[in-house]
Amino acid sequence: MPILLFVIAIVILIVILKIHNFNKTTYHKSTNNSFFGTIHDIGKNGEYQIFKQLQFLEKKGCKFLFNIYLPKDNGETTEIDVMLLAPKGIIVFESKNYSGWIFGNEKYKNWTQTLPQGKGKSHKEHFFNPVMQNNLHIKCLKKVIGEDYPIHSIIAFSERCTLKDITLYSKDIQVIKRNDIHAAVGEIFNPIEEPIISDIDIQKLYDLLYPYSQVSEQVKQEHIDNIKNNVK
Repeated sequence: MPILLFVIAIVILIVILKIHNFNKTTYHKSTNNSFFGTIHDIGKNGEYQIFKQLQFLEKKGCKFLFNIYLPKDNGETTEIDVMLLAPKGIIVFESKNYSGWIFGNEKYKNWTQTLPQGKGKSHKEHFFNPVMQNNLHIKCLKKVIGEDYPIHSIIAFSERCTLKDITLYSKDIQVIKRNDIHAAVGEIFNPIEEPIISDIDIQKLYDLLYPYSQVSEQVKQEHIDNIKNNVK
């Protein structure tokens, strides 16, 4: 019995430490999402895992933004999951949490998710091209910031999937699994090249874009409703 109580105490201590560390992160301070609310929500957890793997870049002068609601030409909004402001440019992340096999082409409107169903059978689902989705994010972002900064697009899929056949043509776009995110960002952060965005401009961009990540619940709900209406 004492051993069991000791184990329970250790588990509780570990959880408390994780919550404490989580509450100190930029992710929590920006989103106000709770620890348990994040790890038990597939979408939020996917975004948090991107940040968690790249959090060390904050010590190098980089800044993160999350859930940025930018205006579209039709009056609706488009949401960027995670954005990294860095000396080498801006990285716009689109987080996807699919499992199964993923097939896609940069130029095709829809991509395919194939799920095994046993006995050699499979089920296919189609979803909107995430590259095109992130291209829209970047288009809206450029209108807000006005300046011609280098912007890179990274589509980060869950580790639970297999990127079976992905065809890309643009050099500033990467489609990866989250466990390859260090290598993907490393390609952009070539240490030989000089910084493109100064620390002052990174701060200016952050100050400009931060309010778009702190929108009201009404704006968030309208965004969700517009997505549902467009799918119909």
